[in-house]
Amino acid sequence: MASLSGPPARPPFWNLSAWRAMYPGMWAWVIQRLSAVVLLVIFPFHVLNPYNKWLRIAVLALVILHGMHGLKVIFTDFGFPARHQRKLLWVLTALGAAAFFWLAYLRKAFWGFF
Repeated sequence: MASLSGPPARPPFWNLSAWRAMYPGMWAWVIQRLSAVVLLVIFPFHVLNPYNKWLRIAVLALVILHGMHGLKVIFTDFGFPARHQRKLLWVLTALGAAAFFWLAYLRKAFWGFF
């Protein structure tokens, strides 16, 4: 009779080998979830003190990061080819970085505050 053993045991959450084995799509998922949690924590501070420069930069960076990873999820859900997922992740990361620096420059140069 065949043994009814389950799938191989996964390493515990705190074991670094489990994190090193994750593929880029999973990292994108983790980063999006973490950015959402951090936004939920710092956004009330931003509402209470909207003129704090570092808080503004953090909110802008996290919103763009969260949005770019959200776009990756949308593209994936609508059938973007799996063989191009890594390229999509890097293109959206580059677009997010460009958007961050462009918006940060606009806020400082044209809107007079940052």
